[in-house]
Amino acid sequence: MLDLLQQADQKIASFNQDLTKARYQEDLTTLEAPVDGTVQQLAVHTVGGVVTPAQPLMVLVPDGQPVEVEAMLENKDVGFVRAGQPVTVKVETFTFTKYGTIEGEVISVSNDAIEDEKRGLIYSSKIRLNSDTLNVNGVDIKLSPGMAVTAEVKTNKRRVIEYFLSPLQQHALESFRER
Repeated sequence: MLDLLQQADQKIASFNQDLTKARYQEDLTTLEAPVDGTVQQLAVHTVGGVVTPAQPLMVLVPDGQPVEVEAMLENKDVGFVRAGQPVTVKVETFTFTKYGTIEGEVISVSNDAIEDEKRGLIYSSKIRLNSDTLNVNGVDIKLSPGMAVTAEVKTNKRRVIEYFLSPLQQHALESFRER
């Protein structure tokens, strides 16, 4: 009888070790996000898919955070845009003349340019929106990550006459030069 009890204790110890190993293996294969959110841009779509070290598996858009827009600035405009400036954002899905715009603020502008094949050197900027919804026909529609937008940053004021005269001034300044 004592022998059976020892065998049972050994089996229990062995099963406990197997359980510990299985839990450890499960912990290694389970990804837990630090925040609640929506998964986007999933890199692997198959069961048993292989990933390389340091490969991003997905993009996680956190819930309950202010909506941010990543906008690209042309090289000619980057000198006039800085953090804190107000921004008007037009959502391309909804015609702004009918459904309006969303106000926001520039949070940051990148220090380094990014090479773009079509537009040359461009700069990345982050914009925080004041609202994450747009009123469409009386219903507040929540903005989705990935929606295309156009951001307009008010950089300067000038009178209407200055707007029309500036090409003439530029032409006059450039035309009276000699080598």
